[in-house]
Amino acid sequence: MRARLLGCAAALLAGCASTGGGHGGGSANYAALSPLGLELSERDERALRTSFLQAMDAGAAGERFDWRGEGAFGWVKAREARLGNLKADENDRPPIPAGLALDELYETEQGLYALTADANVRLGPSTEHPIITILLSGTGVTVVGKVVGKPWMLVEADGRIAGYIHDSLMIKAPGTELELAGGPRKPAVFCRAYEQRLSVGGRSDLIEGVACREDGRWVLKAAPPDEPQKLF
Repeated sequence: MRARLLGCAAALLAGCASTGGGHGGGSANYAALSPLGLELSERDERALRTSFLQAMDAGAAGERFDWRGEGAFGWVKAREARLGNLKADENDRPPIPAGLALDELYETEQGLYALTADANVRLGPSTEHPIITILLSGTGVTVVGKVVGKPWMLVEADGRIAGYIHDSLMIKAPGTELELAGGPRKPAVFCRAYEQRLSVGGRSDLIEGVACREDGRWVLKAAPPDEPQKLF
């Protein structure tokens, strides 16, 4: 029975990902990652949708938005912002700093680099953008995207997106000079992690997931296949 519910939830998610959901109402079921999501009525889905969009569009990290429908209730908490669509692994969506500019086209999969001088890390690809931090000379970074037509690199350090560094301040990391760099050109996608509690008919679950803004809509992203389901 559990396997059948999980299979149905996966099918529902596929439909949700194609139709999306957003400010115009839409038909997305934002509990589609949960087997219990199949049991929501249309009114339940609408009640959940309102809270989900409030949390994802304007909620502070960890801010709780409660909802109650005709036969179900729960809450949604949006978590940190994440970067989508640039990493080779589609499930790798690293956290990003607040206010990071993502409106460029990027040459992806650039590989490992080392900084040749202390580098200002900025929120966008120009000296007009604010400095977030400074990374020291010799620091190793992963370039997740080179801005097309501009001398700026979007870099990752310690599993998080640090920001933009001018390409004159870095070289290929020692030992990787002969590795080919550069993948397809892609736009970045803004995503947010979220946490969701859902209760239906005396059963509850707790889901942790990620949704991304695509064509003006929040679209749920399937969890990695080995991620545990918290059903109780």
